[in-house]
Amino acid sequence: MGFSFLMPGCGYRLANKNLGGGAGQTIAVPTFTNRTTTYRIEQRLSEAVRQELIRRTRFKVVPENSGDVVMAGDVLSYTAVPVVFNQQGRGSTYDILVDLNVRLTDTKTGKVLFQNDRWTFREVFELAQNSGEFVPEDTPALERLARRFASSLVASLIHAKQ
Repeated sequence: MGFSFLMPGCGYRLANKNLGGGAGQTIAVPTFTNRTTTYRIEQRLSEAVRQELIRRTRFKVVPENSGDVVMAGDVLSYTAVPVVFNQQGRGSTYDILVDLNVRLTDTKTGKVLFQNDRWTFREVFELAQNSGEFVPEDTPALERLARRFASSLVASLIHAKQ
């Protein structure tokens, strides 16, 4: 039911550098910065990116801040908006929207190889009918969103025009 989308005109750019699929290179993916109050969202997103890079590239992926290239990111916002209401007027289905920015930097030259200043991802989830939660947060929905974000990010790196 959920989907992700890339907002037009949102700062995407890729420098003309062939990453060669990462062969023989190390990519550092330190934990993104969380500028929201959503618990551990930055950890979920960072780990999803690491796993996707391991799965789809030949980079040696490390979590620390030292590598041939460094993937840095910020979780800018998290919003949960009710889109369906139950008979008591409480939200029962929510859209979650997460805004992020990411950049890939060559550590030797300092050159930004890839940047997207605002990437928005959306996921839908239903709150259990017996839930007493006041602030809706659905871990499986956040995990799905993180995997889709990571897949989109790595695909952008792999398939970008060189």
